[in-house]
Amino acid sequence: MQKKLLYQTRFIHENHSFTLYKTNQGLALITTTIDQSNQFHVSWLKKTFTNYQIIEDEQMFKLEIKQLKEYFAGQLTKFTIPIDLYGTTFQKIVWHALQDIPYGTTISYSELAAAINRPTAVRAVSRAIGQNPLLILIPCHRVIGKNKKLTGFRAGLPLKQALIDLEFNHR
Repeated sequence: MQKKLLYQTRFIHENHSFTLYKTNQGLALITTTIDQSNQFHVSWLKKTFTNYQIIEDEQMFKLEIKQLKEYFAGQLTKFTIPIDLYGTTFQKIVWHALQDIPYGTTISYSELAAAINRPTAVRAVSRAIGQNPLLILIPCHRVIGKNKKLTGFRAGLPLKQALIDLEFNHR
């Protein structure tokens, strides 16, 4: 069996370090320092790519880096980066719904569950959001608690707050 190629590079914005992984089809995973300390990326990679070879190649990420820089500068509100999404059918439904949340707005987990016609599946929606492999591109940071408080974000609540603040300040 031939190994799949998975490219990786790092992107740093202010005090946040991101590692980007992509296949030949598109961006597949974005991790942060927090993900790396809790080994999220290791379990995700083992589950998703059972036979892969990681190649460090910054040149493969010109579009991704350009758009992330534009996003963090408040100049980009919608990404056009090709993605290679791995997950269950339900997770993909949730992740696609996340992409419909407008830049600079937030909704609750229960509102998102209702938006996908699964109003009683709030916990399942929350779990799917927690497994979102493409932080920022698939904007799970735009989902907050029903009480309008920040809850759950695998990259840490300070980054979630920073992303929300960035979008609110540039909308």
